[in-house]
Amino acid sequence: MANYFFFFLFFLNLYSQKESPFENLNFIKNISNTNNGTYKQELIKLRTEGVSEIDIIKKEILVATKYGDLKKIILLLNRQIEIEGENPDLLYQIGGTNGILALKKKNFFSIIYLNEMLGSFSKALDLDPNHVPTLEAYIDALYSVPKILGGDKKKAIKLAERLMQISKIDGYLSMAIIYFKNENKEMSNLYLNSFFEELSSLSICERENLKIYFSKKSNNFPIKISQITSFFEKEVDSGLCALNFYMESSNIKKNLYSLEWIYYLKSKLTFLNGNHEESIRLIKLSLDLNPDFELSKTFFKKISKS
Repeated sequence: MANYFFFFLFFLNLYSQKESPFENLNFIKNISNTNNGTYKQELIKLRTEGVSEIDIIKKEILVATKYGDLKKIILLLNRQIEIEGENPDLLYQIGGTNGILALKKKNFFSIIYLNEMLGSFSKALDLDPNHVPTLEAYIDALYSVPKILGGDKKKAIKLAERLMQISKIDGYLSMAIIYFKNENKEMSNLYLNSFFEELSSLSICERENLKIYFSKKSNNFPIKISQITSFFEKEVDSGLCALNFYMESSNIKKNLYSLEWIYYLKSKLTFLNGNHEESIRLIKLSLDLNPDFELSKTFFKKISKS
């Protein structure tokens, strides 16, 4: 058991700041001090007479997200389920939040959060076997987590095959991640090429209402598109349009990623798109937020010389 636990801790090794085409959880912003007086004051202000408990819960979730209070988010989501009943969207959110907590804790209690994550994803798919965000997250979890802790690579592949039937772009991406983690470059590249072809055919920048398109995707799917297009330097326009949508929509209120990373992504995509001056401005914004952010420091040096 000790060896498996050591492997689990290795799996949870975040915050390396090493750029990767698929790993984005290592750019989740650090949890703020939840005893912060400003945070408490914002929560107190939400509790006004004449407002339904559900409305208060939804607003409190946004504030808790802003301050990185993940445990509070889980409590609020569970309370929402008590009132409204279980649904796949809420279970998916609970699962994802528990997953982030598991990745951040890096201790024995991580296993508790890990079990909650897998259990919530499983319940969500029991309610809706075709729930795209849950399939996407559950596939990655099942393939990444050691078998002794609930992982199941065969099940992950079967679910990825199902996902391809429901949403090609999500399915291709999940398959690419699976084979990338399995160090099978040939198959990973095969599905990556299919992903980029599908992304191109979707013509994201020409869509009148991206909100409708992304409504059935995970909240961070536009981020994934921008991350992958930035890393591989392909379909840059689509990546930039997806990121602009994310930053300009209400989803930014639910953002758990560090803003310095988001500005880094936008700076890189803007540079690849040929706008050097705007790229410089954006990378400086990233460094203003975090002068020690290695990706931005390295990229700033690169584009300053060009």
